[in-house]
Amino acid sequence: MASRGGRGQRRPGPGPRRRGPPQREFPEAEELGSRTLEIENKKFIIEVKANDQGRFVKILETQTQGRGRIIFAMDKALQFRTLLNEFLLDYQKLPPAQDQQQSERLRTESFSQGRRRYYVDLRQNERGRFLKVTMLAGGKTFVAVPGAGLTQFSEALSALLDEFGAGGSQPGSPPAAPEPAPDSREVHAGGKKFFFDILKNDRGTFIKLSEVIRSGRRTHLNIPHSCWSKLGEVFNNLAQEIPYSGGDEETGSASGSEN
Repeated sequence: MASRGGRGQRRPGPGPRRRGPPQREFPEAEELGSRTLEIENKKFIIEVKANDQGRFVKILETQTQGRGRIIFAMDKALQFRTLLNEFLLDYQKLPPAQDQQQSERLRTESFSQGRRRYYVDLRQNERGRFLKVTMLAGGKTFVAVPGAGLTQFSEALSALLDEFGAGGSQPGSPPAAPEPAPDSREVHAGGKKFFFDILKNDRGTFIKLSEVIRSGRRTHLNIPHSCWSKLGEVFNNLAQEIPYSGGDEETGSASGSEN
């Protein structure tokens, strides 16, 4: 006799956790070339693909905890390679790691492509040093390359770009969002950078205002579309009432800290 309510029956456990936003595949994309790397306990796949919008690079990190994915239009992949080589030189100049080293960012850079924003961080924690590449595009996903494999990773990416990047430097990428958004804006003030990204979710359009300081710490806040004009008036009035006299002051950061 079956037990009431299904008591005693084993339910299937949850599947493997996925890191980042839901992954979408693009069957119309043609794969031009790929490299597979095994670095420590991680597996990385670097692919160059092409669709009707151009060529692009996809970087996958697979491990037991989940799966990270970064996508670059070809021109941004070339920009990322330049940054990667700079970060590799910085990594090679670092003193030997300590057993109980503090968790911190050693260097951070960022750039954008339409609605996508990318952060490249050289970091260290108690497990060692690594390069973290983060993509924000309506969600957050990242890959983390152990420092010991940075040279191998850089060489694999460069080999693919040398072979397939010359003919695909147009800003191609996987299919974009149905409604294109304005490009991001960037403002520099002293040791800070402010990024204005136009995003959309089920509640409407908003500005994601990010602040990045020299140490690499990032904070952000979201500004709904309904108050953009009012905020613009407030800033204009304040600028007239309190004329700028020169010199950038260090001020407090916004809420919503990102690691």
